[in-house]
Parts: sequence; structure tokens; C-alpha cells
Amino acid sequence: MKKTLALLAALAFTTVGTTFAQTAPAATTPAHHGKGGQHKDPAKKADQKAGKMAKELGLNADQEARLEKLMLTRHQETAALKTKYATDKKAGRADMKAAHDRYQAELKQILTPEQYAKFEQQKAQHRGHGKDKMRAKS
Repeated sequence: MKKTLALLAALAFTTVGTTFAQTAPAATTPAHHGKGGQHKDPAKKADQKAGKMAKELGLNADQEARLEKLMLTRHQETAALKTKYATDKKAGRADMKAAHDRYQAELKQILTPEQYAKFEQQKAQHRGHGKDKMRAKS
């Protein structure tokens, strides 16, 4: 009787263990990768961001096209730098800063002074918004 009871208990534990193993999620994905953890195509992402900025800043078609091209170039350059300096991020800071400065200079050429001022204002508001969320969590 004891052997049968022990055998049934072992069988129950084995069944429960395999059931949980089958229902566990395959892999978790970081939240910043979008829905489903999928990376967006850089060209599509640049197009969407340029479209959003066009609406918010009142850009014309030429400005939007130039901005989209700039964003795609920036993404590719940043990705290359991240790959190059993957093991030593401190060494890549100067190159990343230089790439950022080139992006800002080109952005100033694409946008009118009024549009650029509005862009900077929105950027400042966005930064402040994140700080408020961090304070609320504390």
C-alpha cells in the first residue's frame, strides 16, 4: 500500500512539473522593443518619426523627405558605432557625440528657426516628463 501511494505521489509531481514547463513563456522581450519584441525596420521607423515631426512642427514635403533621410542615416551611423564600440563604450563616446552634433547641425539646416525652437521646446518637455515619472515611483 505504501509503495503504491509513493508511486502515485511521484507520478503526480512529475505530471505537475512537466505541465508547468510546457506553459512557461518561451522568452521574455524588453518593453522598449515595441509590440511583440520585434525590431522595426529602420527605414519604416525613420518614415514614421519624420511624419510625426512633420505634423507637430508643420514641415513641408521637402523638409519631411530630408528629415527622413537624415534620420535613416543617423540610425545607420549610430548602429555602426554601437557595433564598433560594443566592448568599450567609453572609447566610443567621442564618436557618438560627434555623430550627434552632426545630426543637430543638419537638423538646424532642414528646419526653420521657429520650427527648431518648437522642436527644442518639445524635447525639453519630453525630458521633464520622464523625470516626473521617476519621482512618482520613488
